[in-house]
Parts: sequence; C-alpha cells; structure tokens
Amino acid sequence: MNRTAINAAVWGLILSAAAAPLSAQAIVSSPVRFGIMGGATVPLSDLKDFNKTGWNAGALVTIGVPLVPVSFRIDGQWHQLQHKSGVADPADLRIIDGTANVVYTFGAALPTKFYVIGGVGAYNERFKDPNSDLHVSGTKFGLNAGVGFKFQLTGFATFIEARYHNVIHGSDVGDVASSNPKSLQFLPISVGITF
Repeated sequence: MNRTAINAAVWGLILSAAAAPLSAQAIVSSPVRFGIMGGATVPLSDLKDFNKTGWNAGALVTIGVPLVPVSFRIDGQWHQLQHKSGVADPADLRIIDGTANVVYTFGAALPTKFYVIGGVGAYNERFKDPNSDLHVSGTKFGLNAGVGFKFQLTGFATFIEARYHNVIHGSDVGDVASSNPKSLQFLPISVGITF
C-alpha cells in the first residue's frame, strides 16, 4: 500500500468514528420532544410606562426530525407583570398565551445550535386593579418572533431564547372600547429544558 492509501484509510476511520455518535443520536432521538421554560418578561412600548418587568413560565412540544433544520413548536406561557407605583389607574397584567411556531435551526448537527423562531398565537389578557377585585379580560391574536441558543446534552437539551410578542389591539380589552386601540408588546427572555 502506498502512503496516500494509508492516509485515506486513516481519515476514513476518523470520520466514521466521529459520525457514529451523531448518527446514533439521530436514530435514538425522538421526533417529539417536551419541555418547560421560565424567565423574565420585559414590557415594551407603551406597556413599559405602566408595568414593571415580570416573570413567565411555560411548557412546549417540539415536532421535528433530527438533523433537519426546520421543526414545529407549540407552546404556552403565563406572563405576570405588576403595575408601576405612582401611575394613574394602576393595573397588574396577566397574559396567558398559546402559540404555534416554525423553528429554523442553524448547525442542526452540532451540539450547540443557534435558531430563529416565529409564529402566531392567541393571548388572553387580564388587567386587575391591585386595590380591589375589579378586572377586565379578553382574548386577542398576535405574532411572535425571536432567536435562541440550544445546547444538546445526552438525552436532553437546554436553551435560552428571547421572543418579541405583539398582541394586535391588545389595549382594547373587555368592555373597554378605545378609539385608537394599540398593540401590547413584550419580550420574554426564557431558559428551558427539552427532553
């Protein structure tokens, strides 16, 4: 055997050994993954004038084939934001959302992945007066888009993401009709785990 054939054989063995765990992971990994997440919800635009940064918690289901960059994700989150002190007509805000999203992952075969996510959803809002039992609520539709990083570990993955949510005419809630309804905008920054 000449030197070129030996080098080719060695490189072939190295590449086969490196690809084996990757293909084994692809075979073992399920196309349906479940997860939980939580973090901070930052109010944006007009919402930040009335509410402080709050918290969020949620659950998700991801459907996708391993090593294929496009997948689908359905998730639901609970967002809680308290009113700022000193504002007129203070109201604590609770938003429960359910969204359907498309996820595009860059470097799907790598253990650390960057992804973009976006989709549509339904948002149930409730504004509650902190000094009484008075509240108004309603459900609106909206859009969301964001970015994230996923870290694949053995049997599970962790992630961190930020997603911009725009609830269309979200300020027009319940029986309160406005001549100029505005969108509610907020940015949840969440960490989570999928398994």
